[in-house]
Order: sequence, then C-alpha cells, then structure tokens
Amino acid sequence: METNKGSNTRRLALSGIITAFIVITLILESIVPTGRLGFYVLAAFFLSVVLLEAGAAWGWGAYAASCGIGFLLVPEKLNILPYILFFGIYTLLKYHIETIRKLWVEIVLKLAAFNLFLWPAWGIAKTFLPQKLTQGWGVWAAGVVLQGLFLLYDYLFTAWIRYYFEKISPRIH
Repeated sequence: METNKGSNTRRLALSGIITAFIVITLILESIVPTGRLGFYVLAAFFLSVVLLEAGAAWGWGAYAASCGIGFLLVPEKLNILPYILFFGIYTLLKYHIETIRKLWVEIVLKLAAFNLFLWPAWGIAKTFLPQKLTQGWGVWAAGVVLQGLFLLYDYLFTAWIRYYFEKISPRIH
C-alpha cells in the first residue's frame, strides 16, 4: 500500500507533468493558425486528468499554475484568456457540480455557470461588433445556439471522462 507521502509525491509529479502539457497546448494555440478552439478543449481535458487522478485540490493547483505559467510563456497574452476565464475554470466547476448527482440540478447549474461566463464576454464583444448585430432577434437566436453548443461541449467532455476511465486510466495504473 502506498504511503501518504508517496501518494502526494505521485500527485505532485502528475500535476506538474499535466500542467506542462496544458501550457504547451496553450502555447500551440497561440502560434498555430487554425483549429485554435480545439487547443482550449484539449487543455481542459488535460486539466480533467489531474482532477480525476489527484483530486480537487490538486486540480485547482494545476489550474492556478497553468494560468500563471501560461501567462508568462504564451506569446500572445490575450490568447490565454479563454482558458483562464472559461475552459479551465469550467473544468473545475464541472467536477464539483457533478458531485451533486441530480441531473436536472447539474444541467441548471452548468447553464448558469456558462451564462455567467457568457455575459461579460458578450459585453466585450458588443463594443467590437456593428450595432445591427447586437440588437433584435439575432441576439436571442445566437444565445440559444450558444446554449446548445455548450451542452454539446459538456456532453463531449463527459464522454472524454468516460473514455479516460475505461481505456486510458487502467493502462497507466
């Protein structure tokens, strides 16, 4: 049986390695010309491995470390904001929300969290968009589409977690 010290050493090593993968992914997002949204998703998936293998405290630590190191190393500083403000933090919130184990409550909380992230992003986006794009039914339609895309993202994230537990985790233990 592994001692607590050995367990903490394993968690620290895992968190450090995964944090390095997250930072590399964020750097790639900043320099690769296409498919950039996928890098944020990949960074979030990497962070979920820390949560699943080491627990919430280590996950929060890996998130903080990846944000700090990423901010120092990512060439285009604005490019790290989607990870800091949504993809990374949502990974942690998803982990905590899913401990409730009541599907309808989880969905409501996840949508509430998404809309809390969307609201300031929309406020910023409105300053750059033409006024005719920020008024009328198109805004509501875009909101509905974004909610659907978010639910799809959450579903795919859950599928990733299931795949990780069934196929990857047994091979590395």
